[in-house]
Amino acid sequence: MKEYLIAMDIEGVHGVCALPYNESPIYALPRTSDEYKQAVVNATKEVNAVVDELFACGAEQVYVWDNHGGGGNLDFAKIDPRAKQLVVDAKKPRMEFLSRYHFDGILYIGYHTRAGTPRGILSHTYNSIEIQYYKINGKQVGEFDIDSWIAACYGVPAIFAASDDVCVGQILEHSPETVTAITKYGVARRKAIFRDEDEVLAEIRAGVRESVNKKINPVPLTFPCEFEIRYTKQEMAEWFLESLGEKLPLRFGEDANTLCATFHTLDDLHVFR
Repeated sequence: MKEYLIAMDIEGVHGVCALPYNESPIYALPRTSDEYKQAVVNATKEVNAVVDELFACGAEQVYVWDNHGGGGNLDFAKIDPRAKQLVVDAKKPRMEFLSRYHFDGILYIGYHTRAGTPRGILSHTYNSIEIQYYKINGKQVGEFDIDSWIAACYGVPAIFAASDDVCVGQILEHSPETVTAITKYGVARRKAIFRDEDEVLAEIRAGVRESVNKKINPVPLTFPCEFEIRYTKQEMAEWFLESLGEKLPLRFGEDANTLCATFHTLDDLHVFR
């Protein structure tokens, strides 16, 4: 049976940038804003384009995992009824549900650039307020990198991704076989050049068709690996060191805002995700 998973974040969808900084200095897409509401509408269009194309290409089962901010960003009454909503227990390790499915590939919609990326629209890594960066083996990584690594540990490849041009560049650097579509062009964290919606959706459909007919290999994370995370506040690092110190050999890095550890298994990475 041909089964696929659509993993949906929201910042990378077409036609959306953010509130100006002076309107929302902390949250660029608060859920009460018009920008967020438009992002939900546009994300729904992108997800439906992917679902429709997957079934046209012979998919027998398609699941949608809404993972932005814990979910609740899609009105599934407006999602193609052939797709199933994947409900995830937030208390369990990220993407552990993959052990119970047999997906042929994951298609990433709306993902965004890693924290601190020049021209990266709404760039952040999981928490834009608390986290300055994640590093694996000395290299900064983002949410696509980590999610696709976890999926690869279960043997599931990242076959397709749609996002802004800067994020697409990061995706291809991490997973060069992944088929991609550009939704918009980054100018600054809260400034973008938008593409025509019909062109974006057509490119997404074409990319999905290509991806399901292409042999794409998972890009797994090799263990052991060196992990580093830098928090904006020292108190956060101290709290994690105290609360997780028994589960992982955590240590301070170059300063008291930074934690380091050597990961030996996927379970170690799950402690932080």
